[in-house]
Amino acid sequence: MNLKDKINTFPKTPGVYVMKDKNGEPIYVGKSKTLQSRIKSYFINSKAHSRKIQRMVKGIYDIDIINTDTELDALLLECKMIKEIKPIYNKLMKNHENYLYLKINNSIKYPYLEVVNEMIDNSLYFGPYAIGKKLYDIKDIINQTYKLRGCKRMKKCIKYDLSQCLGPCRNVIDEQDYQKKINEIISDLKGYSKNILTNLEDCMKSEINLLNFEKASELKGNIDMINTLFNKQNIINETIYKENILAWIKINCEYYKIYIIKNGKLVDCEVLKIKQFEKLEKKDYFFYKLNLLDQKKISNKGIANEKYDLDFIIIINSYIKHSKEIMYVVF
Repeated sequence: MNLKDKINTFPKTPGVYVMKDKNGEPIYVGKSKTLQSRIKSYFINSKAHSRKIQRMVKGIYDIDIINTDTELDALLLECKMIKEIKPIYNKLMKNHENYLYLKINNSIKYPYLEVVNEMIDNSLYFGPYAIGKKLYDIKDIINQTYKLRGCKRMKKCIKYDLSQCLGPCRNVIDEQDYQKKINEIISDLKGYSKNILTNLEDCMKSEINLLNFEKASELKGNIDMINTLFNKQNIINETIYKENILAWIKINCEYYKIYIIKNGKLVDCEVLKIKQFEKLEKKDYFFYKLNLLDQKKISNKGIANEKYDLDFIIIINSYIKHSKEIMYVVF
């Protein structure tokens, strides 16, 4: 059977498709609500496709499919397969490779703020953030605002003389006072306060009053960058730490597919008759299902900030909240 005839046998239902090269190696994984129509679209009006797609299509020698109950199931499976297979033409689920964290090691005297690629110890980590080099600029803004030490090894330098550092290396500030500054930063990054924005705004107003408009403009840019960071962190906090979602989608005239999502991650799903589900009290059902699950599998530990998990969580939650076919409630 040639590829065209094989595609004609594919169902017009949800699922995942795997495109393979002449050696049988996967080069692309995709999902669709209607498999046959989506796959055919790659081979129709090819001139309208991007060069990348045209090049990919020329290299397709075979296609496998996996049927799923719903498009959301297909999305979940697609994400999982892309992570495992890493096909050369897939960009989805690769954002995590560019994510960075802000780190504060509170176990040492006079902690400092740093940007790191991975979580490797029990320090406090915030993120991950996909804002590239801007995170280094934000770290510098925070350091400048609070005059934190910027060196890993405390040694006397000119920064204290230039009023750019509190000078822990010179013993001019005690550990408790320094820690208060660190605690303010931690509070900000956790979303409990906006101390740094207040400080920056006060400085900007002072510069405006002194007619130092260039400096005021620089501070306004710093304020915008800090707001960007806070907005990113708020998304992480809301999605991972606070949102428990019960979602359901109609498979056919008789059944719903039910999804239990805790801390942004799918922890359970099942198929129920529509009449049965509609009789249930949604909140009671949700927490009943959680109580049946192994608590170790849905605890906060290990969930919060893994790079891949965050990509996965954002994709799934975005789909749930923007699909017209899915109904959901947040607890």
